[in-house]
Amino acid sequence: MTGTLLGLVVGVAIAVLLQQHGIWPLDKLAVFLLPAITGLLGMAATTLGRVGEPWSANTVIALVLTLGMAAWGLTGLVEIGESGRLNGGCRVEASSNVDDTMVTDTSRGNPFEIDPDGGLSWDARSPGPIMDHTWEIWVDIGGFPVPVESGGDPNTAGDQSNEGDVPDVTGYAEGRDIPIDELRGVFEVGGDIEGEGGACDGFAFVELTSEPLETTTAKIALAILALAVAGLVVAALSGREVEPVGRHSET
Repeated sequence: MTGTLLGLVVGVAIAVLLQQHGIWPLDKLAVFLLPAITGLLGMAATTLGRVGEPWSANTVIALVLTLGMAAWGLTGLVEIGESGRLNGGCRVEASSNVDDTMVTDTSRGNPFEIDPDGGLSWDARSPGPIMDHTWEIWVDIGGFPVPVESGGDPNTAGDQSNEGDVPDVTGYAEGRDIPIDELRGVFEVGGDIEGEGGACDGFAFVELTSEPLETTTAKIALAILALAVAGLVVAALSGREVEPVGRHSET
């Protein structure tokens, strides 16, 4: 069990580092499949060749845990090549100091890049007025949408567009109490709006560009990774069968 838990920690730390550096979002593959693989490797490293019964109750529990995580993570394979999506006839365009895109043009390998120290503008339009609507924005973590903001508006004017132009993304975020200093890397961001007259939903891949190990989150993940790997090495070497010095075979 110790090897499995340490292996899971290694996988999660690697996933966070990949996300923070804009390489891969925290999707099913990163949050579940990757830790499951490193958990199985940790279990193998600390179980095989040890003194005692290799198939203990803890080993079985660890195996069930990691295989369950792997099964859920494998469902993310069908999403690898997907692009951003919009349903309901809406259209969203965005532009930053370093990139410009439409939601449907983004992907895991080609996210919309935003410089946190630069500007951002957007133009969202619906095919018709959506009156008395509610809306929600979420971030996908391991295949589960985590709401980050929501609201609503009667839209008595019958507007069909929402436009914005932020000259300083960091300043804008700080003004809304958003911890922008720790928000770096690539995310799958989605949302929906629903009301009288229609509804739209969709998602896109967005990257807040960063320098290596820029955030405290990335530094903590690297430190945890180093400690977990060291713990795995110690756990793998302890409890091994050792041939006593001077021992001879009997004839």
